[in-house]
Amino acid sequence: MERCFTFAKSDFKRFFDLMSSFGAVQAPVRVSDLSFSFKSVTSPEQIAFEALRTILPPKKFFYPQQEALIEFDREGIRQVEVDMSPKVIFGVHPCDLAGLGIIDKIFTAEPADSHYLARRAATLIVGLSCLPDKHCFCQSMGTDTPSSGYDIFLTDIGQSYFLQVHTPAGLTLVESATSFIKAAETNDRHCYKQFWHRRADLFEMGFEGENLPAVFDMEWDNPLWEELGKRCLSCGNCTPVCPTCYCFDLVDIAALNNDTGERQRQWDSCQFVGFAQVGGGFNFRPTPVDRFK
Repeated sequence: MERCFTFAKSDFKRFFDLMSSFGAVQAPVRVSDLSFSFKSVTSPEQIAFEALRTILPPKKFFYPQQEALIEFDREGIRQVEVDMSPKVIFGVHPCDLAGLGIIDKIFTAEPADSHYLARRAATLIVGLSCLPDKHCFCQSMGTDTPSSGYDIFLTDIGQSYFLQVHTPAGLTLVESATSFIKAAETNDRHCYKQFWHRRADLFEMGFEGENLPAVFDMEWDNPLWEELGKRCLSCGNCTPVCPTCYCFDLVDIAALNNDTGERQRQWDSCQFVGFAQVGGGFNFRPTPVDRFK
């Protein structure tokens, strides 16, 4: 489904209250001169509308860095219940929506991850348009426009927001606020198209993505790999900030009294030295260069 509406920017406080009626609102917040992070907000004034990218992508809300899956004691083993508190994630850009689409495919494939599904069902995603800077390359990846993964998407068309509704949950919320949200008219749709055409011309970075697997195969021994690999610290910080990385490890942690414990899922990284190590001590990717490739 796709229904289109508009509301005046001057009514954004009312839209924020509407989102808050669904659940706690998470949005980009400035945390340093150069950094932004998705955090809980209680007013529009806290939102950093200028944020292009955040320290961690929205995947952190559905796939936490660390979580207990089961707990055990001398009485038996129990699955840990996931927090089902409703929330709204506001300000998700098209590239992050595409990233969430990849994470969705991973965790909803059979056997689907029950924790992930529960968090996804309890969350409303409200996307927001943006303008690219010199580092943005989503246009080359075909992820520069919203196509799926959102309940509501807002596009800045000047004095108003053009509002697209993509799911029944989004429509239910919007239809409860007809006092300030109105059906889009012909001029609104024209302004919407103008915005996305103008935005497409603003990208400075790009590349041709055709036949990349064959190109990478041909360049396997390129000296550039050595140069880049030697700069890698194998700290693994690149994978948590990646919107599509999903590797994890399972760790059993017993209490000191040996009576209780839990099995945790923790984010892992293909850049860690032990990631590709197997029984017998053999490592398929022993050096930073191997892991970087």
